[in-house]
Amino acid sequence: MAANTDHTGKVRVGSQIGKSIQITKAAKTNITQTELNTMVAFINQTSMVVAIGDDTTGGFNDGASDALHIITEGGAHPDATSNFGVGSTGITTTIVTLYE
Repeated sequence: MAANTDHTGKVRVGSQIGKSIQITKAAKTNITQTELNTMVAFINQTSMVVAIGDDTTGGFNDGASDALHIITEGGAHPDATSNFGVGSTGITTTIVTLYE
């Protein structure tokens, strides 16, 4: 493993005290980009999507990914549901972890 010798970046001390962080799993066979976009827009109405990871190599693959893990911050966590508005139905979500 190569050593990091570039120490020019800024270092900031952060705190998660008082913040609400959630991890939600979304599952459906062959999730499309349209379904993902609709789901993210729906979730962003009550909280902020920070990151999305999936179960396939190379990140999200339109029409091939079956499970996504969505990290959200603040607001209400995404409800465990299966409908996220027009264009995104049948995606089952489960709450994996809540950090409050």
